[in-house]
Amino acid sequence: MTLTDERPARTERRTALPRSALALVFAFLLLGGALRSVEAGCQNTLKLSLHNVWVCGVISYAVALTGVGSILLVALIVSRRRIMPTRMDLRAMPKWAPFGGLIGGAAIFAMITVASSVGVSTFNGLIIAGQMLLATAMDHYGVMGFTRRRLNARRVAACVMIVAGAYLMAKY
Repeated sequence: MTLTDERPARTERRTALPRSALALVFAFLLLGGALRSVEAGCQNTLKLSLHNVWVCGVISYAVALTGVGSILLVALIVSRRRIMPTRMDLRAMPKWAPFGGLIGGAAIFAMITVASSVGVSTFNGLIIAGQMLLATAMDHYGVMGFTRRRLNARRVAACVMIVAGAYLMAKY
């Protein structure tokens, strides 16, 4: 079981998005990032109320599954197109692909168990630093279906600044 496709990683030639589309993408990502702090608050409140991190995790995933399932149902009802995977699609899917949810579950348990101990800003800073360090390596090697984006001095400097920011967040 490998994390790479059978074909070699491709090096991307990025096509530039129009400025208005790029602004919307950035706004969406910033909103998603901001909601991670709200999520940490919800998880912490759940933990304080229920006194059991495992039950908190199960409830979080049950609510998420219900929400995503509801959105899928509405999309299927409203949309004229029915884009569902075929059996061939499922057979061609790498065996490791569905485990993203399990990894997400580990992140949820980390949030439930330690965010209140270190504070939401330090927690998010360290999470982001960890994400960026691994994401940079994943981009460099083009693993898991991502297009290869070579490591360079600017990307390394960005990672160093993110780690430094996480350190400062934790220290002060």
